[in-house]
Amino acid sequence: MKLISSILTGMLFLGIASLGYSQSLADLAKKEKERRQAVKAGVKVLTNDHAAKFDGAPITLGTPPPAAPDSVGAAKTGAGTEKPAAEGDAAAAAVKEKPASDEPVDFLGRPESFWKQTFADARQKVKDLENEANVLVLKLNDLQNTFYKESDGFKQQEIQREIQKTIYLVDVNRDNIAKAKTSLADLETEARKTGALPGWIR
Repeated sequence: MKLISSILTGMLFLGIASLGYSQSLADLAKKEKERRQAVKAGVKVLTNDHAAKFDGAPITLGTPPPAAPDSVGAAKTGAGTEKPAAEGDAAAAAVKEKPASDEPVDFLGRPESFWKQTFADARQKVKDLENEANVLVLKLNDLQNTFYKESDGFKQQEIQREIQKTIYLVDVNRDNIAKAKTSLADLETEARKTGALPGWIR
């Protein structure tokens, strides 16, 4: 009796296991079928009609981007080119300052254009200072006339302070004119000593 009961129990377990196994196989088969259908729907099949559309179209060949330069090599390259660049700038500056081959120069190699520009600047400085002197003189005369016409004592004091300030500026301007004229005379002397022609300093 016990033997029969054990056999029945074993057969029951085998039936349940086979039922579960067959059910899992059915699920796997269903999922595999769905996967194949999805893959088939996403694949585009090219036919002769598609190929005819691209007949005669240009073919583009891609090239890989260049490799990034080595940082150490770049640093060496930069260090090596820095000095030639500086030398090139110096050479360019020397060429710029060098007078034209047909331009005459003095004993020190200074060209005619140098002397003409230098004298033009010196004479312009003297002229500007003389114009400033004329403006200061006119301002001083106006302040003095206003002082004598003003009857208010407080306003006269303010005008008097302005007169004193203008007189000081006139004295400073006079000294600056004297210095500018002296510099111009010294420049003429230097030009003659170094061989500058008379036409360069006019």
